[in-house]
Amino acid sequence: MVKNSQVFQLPGWLDSDKPEDVVGFLLKSLQHSFRQSVDEALRRQGVELSFAHFAALFGLNYEPGITGAQLARRALVSAQTMNAVLRRLEDDGLVARRPHPESRRADSWQVTDEGVRQLARARGVARSVVARMLSALSETEVTKLQSYLSRCIAALGADAMPASRSVRAADGAAVKREHA
Repeated sequence: MVKNSQVFQLPGWLDSDKPEDVVGFLLKSLQHSFRQSVDEALRRQGVELSFAHFAALFGLNYEPGITGAQLARRALVSAQTMNAVLRRLEDDGLVARRPHPESRRADSWQVTDEGVRQLARARGVARSVVARMLSALSETEVTKLQSYLSRCIAALGADAMPASRSVRAADGAAVKREHA
């Protein structure tokens, strides 16, 4: 059930009859608004993590042992930015660093028990932001949105999603990512 029927008005410079003229700007605006909303909600709830720290913990929780460079690619940030994020998380006792088994030049990162606890708190906060964001859509529209976004990512060949991940399309068929 759609709870919020408020219509977002595009700024004049984004007013176009052609969706392909504005979709990229809308996606970037959504990403920025979502990140800002999560950061603000984390602060209000007393969770001392930024969106970047939350994203790093989230990624490491699902792929323990990956390198900082791999995590940076998945989080869509530079290796230098991820390095700073990981160092802060390490200083706070939320992640642990070990030598990478396949590369002497890379570190392998894992979430600590305290990191798992902080991640659970942050996930609860982020879920409330996601619920607010999706409240303007019906359940069917949310399912379709997930499918559409996943298909767009796959079409661009982006490496943000792990290769083994598949997403259910609205028609029930699995959409699998393939690496070129």
